[in-house]
Parts: sequence; structure tokens; C-alpha cells
Amino acid sequence: MAQLQASGHPDKATRLAPLLDLTRRLYGYGYKREQIGPLLRWVESVVRLPPELETEYLQVAKELEREHEMSYVTIAERHGLARGHAEGLVKGKVETLLLLLQRRFGPMDTETTKRIQSAKPAKLETWSLNILDATTLEDVFRD
Repeated sequence: MAQLQASGHPDKATRLAPLLDLTRRLYGYGYKREQIGPLLRWVESVVRLPPELETEYLQVAKELEREHEMSYVTIAERHGLARGHAEGLVKGKVETLLLLLQRRFGPMDTETTKRIQSAKPAKLETWSLNILDATTLEDVFRD
């Protein structure tokens, strides 16, 4: 296939698409990375690219490798990952708000800490912005 592609595209500039197609096919056949490496070395020796197209080829080849290294993720797993990501963001907002408040107003009491930890993301954002204009801790928690 590589030889046919190379002979069908004598102009090196037009060889990128066929080389990418061959690379996709190798990944699509289900070969392991250890098997694909030597095959790609041979294919690339037959279908030579000009240096200015090598960078583009490398980017696409890396993306293909990444896609085929990842296993299938179920719908439930994707939702779980998204929920975990969102929870991580909220936790980060809580920690940041607490650090900012402690820096500006000193140590926080348990009640204030619990209030922040149980707040919705929108409230956390509002309170974080309020810090900029607040002169007292109460000013931070105004809506």
C-alpha cells in the first residue's frame, strides 16, 4: 500500500494525506504500539515527506496514538468523571475563598468555614468577587 501511495503521488507535497491515511489504517487494524513502530518506519521510508510537512504529520500521528491508547469510556463513567471534575472545581473555589478571607480578615471561625464549604458555586463566585470591595467580613457575604 505504501509503495502504491508513493508511486501515485510523485509530488512530495501531496503525500501527506495518503501517509496519514496509511497511519490511520495501521492504528485501525488494532496493532499494538510495538508493532506499529517498525511498520511506520518502513512506510515513512517509502512515502517521504518534505520537512515542512513533517510537523503536521507528527501532530496527527501523536493524536492517533493518544486516541488508540485510551480505552472506551462508558456513559456512566463519563458522567462520573464530569461530576468528579465539577466537584474538584468547587473544592478549589472553597479553598481559594478561605485562603483569601484568612489573608484579608484573619482566621475564620468554624461557622463561617462551614457556610463556605456548603455554598453553591454561584455563591462562592459572588463572595470571591465581593472580597475586592469588602471592608468587613460581613461585606463579603452580601448578595
